[in-house]
Amino acid sequence: MYLFKRQQVRAMPRPSRTAFGMSKRARVQLTPSHQHDQLPFLSRSRFSALPHFRAYDDAPENLSLFIAILYVVDLFGIFPFVTLPGMLVQLGYFGVPLVLSIIFLQIYTSFLLAQCWTMAELLDPAIVQKRNYPYAALAELAYGRVVSVLVSVLLDLSIFAMAVPSVVMAAENLETVVQRMSGGQYTFSYCYWAIIVGAVICPLMWLGSPKHMRGLTIIAACVMIIIVVLLWFCLFSAPPIGKPFEGIGIELPRFLTVLNSYSVLAFQFDIHPMLLTLQIDMKKKSQVAWAALGGIAITCSVAIFGSIVAAYKFGSMIADNLLQSLPSSVPFYIMVILMALQLCFSVTVASSAMFLQIENYFRLPESLTCKRVLIRSTLLALEVLVAEFVPSFDALMDVVGGTITGPLVFILPPLLYRRIRRMERVHQRIAAEASYGSLPLDLNYDPIELEMEPLLAATPAHTPRGCWLRLMRFLYRFECDVSCTMAVLVFGVLATFLATYLNLFTIADMFKNNSPCLGNFTKH
Repeated sequence: MYLFKRQQVRAMPRPSRTAFGMSKRARVQLTPSHQHDQLPFLSRSRFSALPHFRAYDDAPENLSLFIAILYVVDLFGIFPFVTLPGMLVQLGYFGVPLVLSIIFLQIYTSFLLAQCWTMAELLDPAIVQKRNYPYAALAELAYGRVVSVLVSVLLDLSIFAMAVPSVVMAAENLETVVQRMSGGQYTFSYCYWAIIVGAVICPLMWLGSPKHMRGLTIIAACVMIIIVVLLWFCLFSAPPIGKPFEGIGIELPRFLTVLNSYSVLAFQFDIHPMLLTLQIDMKKKSQVAWAALGGIAITCSVAIFGSIVAAYKFGSMIADNLLQSLPSSVPFYIMVILMALQLCFSVTVASSAMFLQIENYFRLPESLTCKRVLIRSTLLALEVLVAEFVPSFDALMDVVGGTITGPLVFILPPLLYRRIRRMERVHQRIAAEASYGSLPLDLNYDPIELEMEPLLAATPAHTPRGCWLRLMRFLYRFECDVSCTMAVLVFGVLATFLATYLNLFTIADMFKNNSPCLGNFTKH
């Protein structure tokens, strides 16, 4: 006989969603998606109240620094190897410091742009939701919606216009191979080669963001190494023309030559449209600036070395396109075909930022869909169509580099950096005052000054270490980064204005020779 009888206990019913004020259709997503979030940014006055939660995507962002450097090298492509020698010969001995100065400024603005995204994530974690259009998101955070739209238009125009010369150059290279191999007896027009190049690029365009293109990037890097080896072989084996460095003077070049060279260099070494997209997909986002530095240093070193060898061999007789100065040989044919293939890879990598922004506007998922295939194939068809009516691959370099690329490289990064840094200081002050409440707070506290005082006292002033420490303190007090951004901003505004003014008067001369495709079309 049991002293206690166990009562039958009914299970407690699960609380309904209505008990918590939730609708039946509501769903709780623990890992929020980054796709197509159109929510506006919070007001700047609420930055200090934001909990710094981090949202992560389902797929790991696992691009390493090495793969990111390969992306940058692949993005530049073969244009510096082909066009830089002729440009340096025109500039003379003044060309090397000019090229290095423009490249140094582009590296500096790349660091500024990467730092802007890092500061923006600390100010407003919601900016991570804008990963499909990061450049425009920074502009919206700093200056509002109107500037964001302007940046989006410039970005898409720059990427679209940069793809056209790549298609034209790949088609011209393949036409050159057929013409030289047949001894000039047979010619397959680049009008048809452009369509074939577009057909090769089309399936590659269907890939997603840079994190989905690792295999393509590694293949492109291997192709690039083979191209460089074959190029150096063709340069060293080519018979010299005249004396070494003949016709290359030490006098300063004309101003118009310098301005045209600036536009071409801005076009060839432009990484800014792709930089932020690459940064978001990296394991350590702070390393993207070093990826840009490594990629630019590798490409620039190889291109300058090849330019010096070409100037030693051909002097002032070198053509604007280095390939036209090289003799025909089997390595030359292989190199030109691989160059055309590498240009296809370069267009694919460079266009991803534009495609992601457009797909975000249409709210497409990150997976491969028919709509993605349709949109990307249509844009590629438009690029091929424009390439059919361009007289040569260098016809658009001055216009794109001087007028469209210049603001994205030399004007917007300093403006965004100065604005977001000021916002960061205001945010830190508000957060500090809110944390300490009514307690007296010394907002002039400077930990760097306090740390450097004992070092300066213990180090003699006349030693190299003492001079270096005092120089660092002077630059810190002078706010060297802010001062440099102002100098770069002034340079960018002047260069863009002068290049645009020049393009208005020379664009008719650049297109006075109609494309062979347009000539054949008008005849029929």
